[in-house]
Amino acid sequence: MLNVLLFLSSILGGILLTFILSPVFSFVLYEIMYFFNPKIRWWGPMVPDLRYSFFIVLLMAGSLVLNYSKLSHNKIFAAPQIKWIYLILILIFASSLVAVYPEYHGESQVFFLKSVIIMTVAYKLIDTEAESDYVHWGYIFGCWYLSFMAFQIGRNAGDRIEGIGTVDAPDTNMVAAAIAPSLIFCLYYFWVSNKKVWKLAFAFAGVFIANALVLINSRGSFIGLVGGLFYFMFYMFFSSMQEKFQKATVIWVVVLGLSGAAFIVDESFIQRMQGMASNKEVNVEVESGATRTIFWKAAWDMAKDHPFGAGVNGFEFYAPFYIPENVNTGASRNRAVHSTWFEALSEFGYLGLFFLIMMLRSCFWATGKCKKLFKEQKDVYRYFKMIALEAALISFILSMTFINRYRAEILYWLILFTACAYNIYIVKPNKKE
Repeated sequence: MLNVLLFLSSILGGILLTFILSPVFSFVLYEIMYFFNPKIRWWGPMVPDLRYSFFIVLLMAGSLVLNYSKLSHNKIFAAPQIKWIYLILILIFASSLVAVYPEYHGESQVFFLKSVIIMTVAYKLIDTEAESDYVHWGYIFGCWYLSFMAFQIGRNAGDRIEGIGTVDAPDTNMVAAAIAPSLIFCLYYFWVSNKKVWKLAFAFAGVFIANALVLINSRGSFIGLVGGLFYFMFYMFFSSMQEKFQKATVIWVVVLGLSGAAFIVDESFIQRMQGMASNKEVNVEVESGATRTIFWKAAWDMAKDHPFGAGVNGFEFYAPFYIPENVNTGASRNRAVHSTWFEALSEFGYLGLFFLIMMLRSCFWATGKCKKLFKEQKDVYRYFKMIALEAALISFILSMTFINRYRAEILYWLILFTACAYNIYIVKPNKKE
């Protein structure tokens, strides 16, 4: 019953806030709905069987139309990363000419087109700094809910947890990658919040999210989380941009975090993470994590023969031809490549990989412009908001190195966050001048 109440109150609250406070809450509601995903939840039959995401997107579109005169200045292509997203969209449609699985490719085209449209509308709706914060909080809330689900269900598949996926991330490794960056946002907003109730809220969410990552036991996401947190904390401690007691806060957070980790981390998690060190060598007779390096080499060899890619799931089709016959690949030789970089390369060719790299590079270029501005203004909190955005994106980038996430919604949300920051802090002020 608690899940149903959370679901219904989120919908009602999101709709009311859209009309009362800001149209951006329509996108916040979309974020939350992504994680609720009622169709596959055990409590799903207890709520009306409706296309909730579709109606929420209509709410977003309606909100944009009603407020267009106030939002028309948010030019879509003012942020460079948006241009690269549209180039990727064009490339995906062009790749249908070489797709070995036309049906799968067509479905992915439609899904990605919908994602780009939603993201475009969201970019137009996010007009102020406060609204960008609302969107970050919506992401945190959604991750907290999914983590709460993980807490309720517990490990139900050996040393892992299954059955808590989202629409485009049914696998729990993908779920872990989706929620790991939110911990960095929790940490940032915990630090900058003045009211104790908000500090408590972000700490509460962070504990559940960290616990879910332990339950899921994803090694790739663990690497991603550690990398993102290290990036954020390193800048917090060593940057010349400092608030009073900032270094002491870093030390306190690290000590508190390690203490909390000692409480929630169990033997199963430790053994799985230790497996990363013991699985460095490829065993051709038994599939292991290190076997993925063979898949990556196979994808590189495949790209030489198919420089324009082979469409969605193209590597799975050609894998038996490029993976050495003596390598154990489990029940099937038609395997996924297990890396977004090589997914881009094998499905959309050299251009697909180049577009991905340039899109991510443009994100750091945009946040770099913002950081330079805030450094000049000696605005510590906004400066570290950019560091948090970068750290969250780094977390996902590291995680997606071990899974296929080229068209993941969360990846493009994180890119959207950087684009909106660039628009709000750089583009709009320059227009006024």
